[in-house]
Amino acid sequence: MQNVRSGFILEEIEKRNAALIPRWHFLVRRFGFWMLAVISVFTGAISMATAIYVFLDHDFIEDQDYINRFFIERPIIADIIASIPYVWLAALALFLLIAFFGFRHTRKGYRYSSTKVIVASLSASLLLSVALNTVDIGEYIHHYLIENVHVYNKLIYANEHRWTNSEKGLLGGKVIKIDKYSRLLVVRDFNKAIWYVDISKAELHSKTLVAPGKYLKITGVKTGKRAFQALAIQGWEKRYHKRTLPAQNEPSTTKSGDTKVI
Repeated sequence: MQNVRSGFILEEIEKRNAALIPRWHFLVRRFGFWMLAVISVFTGAISMATAIYVFLDHDFIEDQDYINRFFIERPIIADIIASIPYVWLAALALFLLIAFFGFRHTRKGYRYSSTKVIVASLSASLLLSVALNTVDIGEYIHHYLIENVHVYNKLIYANEHRWTNSEKGLLGGKVIKIDKYSRLLVVRDFNKAIWYVDISKAELHSKTLVAPGKYLKITGVKTGKRAFQALAIQGWEKRYHKRTLPAQNEPSTTKSGDTKVI
């Protein structure tokens, strides 16, 4: 009986032209699925790091006295809901699913429940995202996309959108040039429009560095098509990730509120 069964198996192998699969093929396949899982967890961490930065960068509590007019027209709860970076959360969910798929196809992945695999992947991404944000990875990615990828602006409601509202007295952007004699800043906003900002009456917040290449939040009044009268100037970065500024470059304010730009 055993010989008949063996003969039948050999006959089927010959009919199907089956060939032995070398061991290295399985090793490469397993390695590929492990790499897929690891890369997906890491990419998910980048998505989460960017999502955390985008959400925490919003001015919900800090600078509240300068954006009260904004919240009169839009309740803070609605603003918080709109500020959730859904596109990054969707990217995180996608990478978690890919990580789950990769891990379940490893040698022993089938032994673990779906819930455990997803929770482990999410936890790993969260821990990695915290580590990545200690070196401002989320900030760098967000700023690069906001300045260079036009469609990104339509997919997300970031703090840059709040501060691109000159009609309501909020202007944010990058300092391009400083004219000390005419007391003007040339600022490029996040729509790449160039503004000429009069800083003669501006009050400078403590430890705010005004220099070419720096991002600022400017509160004031629109006085022309691309002209703005600044009343208050503050740095873009929040207190939780401000760096120590070089002492020789720190600006100061006079008693009258006039700003000195170094």
